Amino acid sequence: MIVSNATIADLPQLLELIAEYQADGEEFEAQPEDVNRTYLTEILENDRLGQVLIGRTSSGLPVGFLLLYLTPSTLEADRVPTILDMFVRQSQREKGFGRQLFDHAIRWAKKEKFAHIDCPVENMNMVAQYLFDYYKADQAGRILYSIDLTKE
Repeated sequence: MIVSNATIADLPQLLELIAEYQADGEEFEAQPEDVNRTYLTEILENDRLGQVLIGRTSSGLPVGFLLLYLTPSTLEADRVPTILDMFVRQSQREKGFGRQLFDHAIRWAKKEKFAHIDCPVENMNMVAQYLFDYYKADQAGRILYSIDLTKE
């Protein structure tokens, strides 16, 4: 797989991947394409928000993406690269593509002189946990809570 930092030119392929990613989950509904387009464009045009990585086969077929958000941290007086979204097409899984996306994210973060990458993971997402175990990531003593604002 060839991994690169995505640009606006990659937007049509990213929109395809994002639609598949959103449809793949059970908890969320897919967003309209115009909403996804606005969201991705904002990130692609502002590198202070993060980086979007796109992975393609050697023939150019887009197979996955990784969004590396730059989360503000007052404690570190800096932004912290945070991986919240990573997706590989169902037909391309178990071929090492997720690891290649992750490796590219690590190389990018090291090049940019960040000290670490945060990776919050759902406790039921065993595939992601195995990936982070491969990289000897620790849980950093953190628990991620989520408050549902749609319920009273």
